[in-house]
Amino acid sequence: RRAPGRTPRPGAPRLIPMFFFIIRRLLVSIPILLASSLLTFWLVTISGDPLAQYRQSTDPNREQTMATVRRLLELDRPFFERYVDWLGGLFRGDFGLNRDGQDVSVLLKQAAGTTFRLIIIATILSIVIGLLVGIITAVRQYSLLDYTSTFAAFLFFSLPVFWLAVLLKEFGAIKFNDYLEQPGLSATGIAILCLLSALMAAGLVGGSLARRAAGGAITAAVVGAILVVIDATDWLTNPGLSPLLIAVLALACGVLAAMSVAPLSNRRVAVAGVAAALVGFLGSLVLDSWIEDASWTRLFLLFVFSLTSGAAVGVAIGGEIDRRPAAQAGMIATFLLGSVVVVDRFISAWSPGRTIATIDPKTPNFSGTFWETMVDYAGHQILPSLALALIGFASYMRFTRASMLETLNSDYVRTAKAKGLPATQVVMRHAFRTALIPVMTVITISFATAIEGAVITERVFNWRGMGSLFITGLNNIDPYPIMAFLVVVSLSIVLLNAVADIMYAYLDPRIRR
Repeated sequence: RRAPGRTPRPGAPRLIPMFFFIIRRLLVSIPILLASSLLTFWLVTISGDPLAQYRQSTDPNREQTMATVRRLLELDRPFFERYVDWLGGLFRGDFGLNRDGQDVSVLLKQAAGTTFRLIIIATILSIVIGLLVGIITAVRQYSLLDYTSTFAAFLFFSLPVFWLAVLLKEFGAIKFNDYLEQPGLSATGIAILCLLSALMAAGLVGGSLARRAAGGAITAAVVGAILVVIDATDWLTNPGLSPLLIAVLALACGVLAAMSVAPLSNRRVAVAGVAAALVGFLGSLVLDSWIEDASWTRLFLLFVFSLTSGAAVGVAIGGEIDRRPAAQAGMIATFLLGSVVVVDRFISAWSPGRTIATIDPKTPNFSGTFWETMVDYAGHQILPSLALALIGFASYMRFTRASMLETLNSDYVRTAKAKGLPATQVVMRHAFRTALIPVMTVITISFATAIEGAVITERVFNWRGMGSLFITGLNNIDPYPIMAFLVVVSLSIVLLNAVADIMYAYLDPRIRR
């Protein structure tokens, strides 16, 4: 019974029921994992003869080699006994030995880092771009941008990942590296880029034809001026952002951050966003040498410090009424500015030449500073991640657009519009949160699809990851590498399902009860 005089806060999450809900979902997953692992182990053992290539060998040590393989794979024992032994070793962290006598746990540790780096970056890119484009196309329904984005989504969704990867190697690496040897912008190229930017801006602006034309013309003029300056200063050969340009971008980050949480007519929020961005800019100048000699630990500390300082500036300026939106604007502004500073360091460390790699996850025996190492990783990472991200982007974009359109036509969104709330607040605060609920379902499915695509993508780009481990085990009729692959993938999907359940509870208060 509730204590008299105490009323629970509206919308407060009920943690205990939610905790037991997550535990129940995890417990249900256990028999599914056991059944799938048993079925996979059985299918691998009956898929062929692991000694077939040795039976046809003329090597005088053939019988000895066959006996060694038979002992390592325990072929003289029934498959169920082998499965039980493997399952017992799994709980001790032992994945067994492969056909060559190598410890599968060591092979898995090396392969998982490479594959998850590829999948995580591709998933983040596809989620961010897909959600952003899905929201914009829903708000600008039936516009040129909507039709173009929908066509691109269907195109990327229909393309086989191996074919897309080969195209990216040809045009995104080989042709682009040829261009980087003597970079430059022709008048025709500048005109085409200005036209494309004008069409994109016209689709984003919306409204009457005159308003869209004005937005497109202004955007084309600005983009044209920037491209002319880039070509005149030979920026493509020696890239970098000057302190003055970073200061201008800091102001833009502050304004954009303020617009994302409140209308610009809210002076306190607007001032908080700009002030936080300027504080972040001054901090980047003071900590320039510290950033130059960066590490992952330093970047994390700078990330925490920038968000904290942005929130503190917002709280100080927002006052009692606008404290929360001002703090949000400050945090977003410092995050955006931090991204600009990181990009500046990346492009400053970018060495001229053929920097977009087509094979391997990194350059062998490469040594350099932190930023040079990150550029080397980025040059190898960009194409395989882009191949997976473009396919995942299509799913997120279509689901987000459909969910946003349904939400924007709901009664409570119409009520928010009728009350005179700004369009940004209606879309981001009221519609987007509800629209995310069905989109969360796509994350688990897309992650499984990304793993499937990674198996093929790693072959195209010669990455020695989990895909290579799986295919090698499949070709050798070796169940232990395949089972290690299955365990990692299955546990990842189970954990993602748990995260999705938690996000459901956060987004929909009805699930907390």
